[in-house]
Amino acid sequence: TRSERARVLLNRLMPEILTHFAKANAPDDIFAALAQFIEGLPASVQIFSLLDYNRHLAKLLCDMLVLSPQICDRLRRYPALFDLLLYRAFFAPIEDSAALKKIFHEKIKDLPVELALDQIKILVRELKFRAQVQTLSFATNIETLETSLTAIADAAIDSVLTLARADMIRRYGDIEVEIGIVALGRLGVRQLTAGSDLDLLIIYHAAPDTVSTGQRKLGAASYVLRLAQTMISWISTPTAEGTLYDVDLRLRPEGKAGAIATSLDRLVTYFERDAWVWERLALTKARPIAGDAGLNDNIQKFINGIVQHNHQQDSLITAVADMRQRLQKQQKPAAKASKWQLRQIDGGLSDIDLLIQAWRLQHGALFSGSGQSPADILQRLHARQVIDDRQFEQMMRASQCLNEIHHSLRLTLGPTAPATDILPPGLLTFMLRVMDIADETQFQHHFDQSVSAVIDCIERYLKPARKS
Repeated sequence: TRSERARVLLNRLMPEILTHFAKANAPDDIFAALAQFIEGLPASVQIFSLLDYNRHLAKLLCDMLVLSPQICDRLRRYPALFDLLLYRAFFAPIEDSAALKKIFHEKIKDLPVELALDQIKILVRELKFRAQVQTLSFATNIETLETSLTAIADAAIDSVLTLARADMIRRYGDIEVEIGIVALGRLGVRQLTAGSDLDLLIIYHAAPDTVSTGQRKLGAASYVLRLAQTMISWISTPTAEGTLYDVDLRLRPEGKAGAIATSLDRLVTYFERDAWVWERLALTKARPIAGDAGLNDNIQKFINGIVQHNHQQDSLITAVADMRQRLQKQQKPAAKASKWQLRQIDGGLSDIDLLIQAWRLQHGALFSGSGQSPADILQRLHARQVIDDRQFEQMMRASQCLNEIHHSLRLTLGPTAPATDILPPGLLTFMLRVMDIADETQFQHHFDQSVSAVIDCIERYLKPARKS
């Protein structure tokens, strides 16, 4: 604001900006974020001219700052993201996974590792920003957001694996080993949120006594272990360009005590002899996303052999009851803070996951492959009359309701849920529009009904265990 021109433009903008910010819970913080964002730009007077000329863009910026602290923080750290809004292509649909993989590989081709990793992080940041702003501005819906965020993560993992393999060849030589990356959790069923971490399994296959060709030779197990460590470090360690994703490897055999990369033979043996039922439940969400096609086909065949087989209801009921009890014990203190801790409340997202996965595994022969969405599973079960009309309608409505709320919270507030049951006015208005609900009373009624319905369905499923 050193020039007269900048001050004149800002004076014209300020009434509209202040009107928007006054609707926020913490208007002073939002104003500070705007100031820091503008200070981070190379020429502030240009941004004032742009916002004065395009009031729709000014409103979009204010909406982002007011509604989404997590996007606000990203704009503050990376002001260049705002430049993307100036291009017509910004609101074009995000490409699918296969197309994005090609774009990523073309972008990093022939670059040294450090620059390639930076390019991947910049691409991911820009694509996620596009997907999230499109949803915040209602250019797309929650389902499209899930698909876009999943495609971005698929492409990023594929690119980092390619870089890690090239780096290992440089250090230790080539080796005849196949590697597959399997997604679990939300990534597996293509329902990533703005703040999701990535649940991954890293699996390999090699002939006995296989060693690398370099001067510093490594056996297959050591080779893949170092490759996996490198890859996870590159994905989850912060640099000047930020962090790609948090990675969760706890679903590997033996959990934290197991190696971060597992041979296919070991995986098969583990599930034949030692795996808990809840680990089989997790496999219903599995989806190979990167690596060697031949191995991924074999991994999928192995997974199919488990999840396409009907499991005993008694063992599933026991496993679900035990897992539910464990989660309730672990999460009870946090659940008291707010009912928007959707993974921790009774009848919340964890209960929905457990019940749908149990139904899916109990009637595995009805399905082909793995990685189906909750809606796909419920529709198949209903079509085959495994669940009645009431259960189908209750679970479909509850799953959609809680999923849309969860996405809205992650999109706006990030990983931190509201501290109280009272939602910020801007967030509530956004949720009402996302869910196509008229007012707060209907919203609260819909939420309460959904939670009660999930509790009712899961307790009906668990009744045989209680009778025994």
